[in-house]
Amino acid sequence: MNKLHALEAYCLVCEKQNFTAAARELGISAAMVGKYIKQLEEELGCLLVMRNTRKVSVTEAGENYYRQVSPLLKKLDAANQAMSEYNQEPKGRLSISTSIELGSQYFSSLIATYREFYPQVFLDFHLSNEPIDLLDKKIDLVFRIAPELPDSSYIVQSIAKTKLALWASDSYINKNGLPENMESLKKHQLLFFSHSVRGDHWLFRDKNEIKKIKLPWVWQSNNGRILNEAAAEGQGIIQAPYYSVKSYVESGQLFEILPEFTIKPLTVFALYPHRCELSLKVKTFINMAKSHFKLHHSEQF
Repeated sequence: MNKLHALEAYCLVCEKQNFTAAARELGISAAMVGKYIKQLEEELGCLLVMRNTRKVSVTEAGENYYRQVSPLLKKLDAANQAMSEYNQEPKGRLSISTSIELGSQYFSSLIATYREFYPQVFLDFHLSNEPIDLLDKKIDLVFRIAPELPDSSYIVQSIAKTKLALWASDSYINKNGLPENMESLKKHQLLFFSHSVRGDHWLFRDKNEIKKIKLPWVWQSNNGRILNEAAAEGQGIIQAPYYSVKSYVESGQLFEILPEFTIKPLTVFALYPHRCELSLKVKTFINMAKSHFKLHHSEQF
């Protein structure tokens, strides 16, 4: 008995409730389908299918066997399909999500490079600071930033490192003074970046522990760019990843304060569901993202 062929025939009979229809799809005779199922029943020692001249009924044991075998066959088919891609050019739609700030500042040149190498892949980018449900099959790959590796049922890869720090302008510090510790921050003008992933607090590294502290914000926004601009104008202190304020720091508009509480490294992670584990589109984009950030942002991202 060819076990794989027998299992394929059995699953098709369960799905179509018809020997002839299953045989037609497999390109074999109905008699051969019946033979495969009989061989499975003899091997397992139980009745899988009850059949007469007009009707096919799957037994309770048969239903249980189908539920266990069918996903394995589908996974095997997906693996075979993915392996065949290694001899092909990746193509088709690839849906990717990043945070608004990360995506708008750093992904344009990466997209351009990727499309030069893989023009048959249609990239569908979603910029959002909201949590993404990767079980939603509309998204294949997510880039997110966190102090530690996410405790996730998804596949996770590290892409790049940055840091989460406090930033202020010279004009603000000259007017309001430099905070000496976390407690003294309560006396300052604090501008808060609000989104559902971070919650309503700032994160600090105190020795080897990450602490969450809620402070009195003078105003908040769900857009990092407007907060960066406000801080550069002297309106207050912000907490942001270095990559978000890099241009302001390099131009001298912002500088880091209370560096002893800075969270570093802060990691850019790529997350994707197990259904995409063997996808050549996902693999090629992740590999190119790693190379891109290493080449263009290797000193400090």
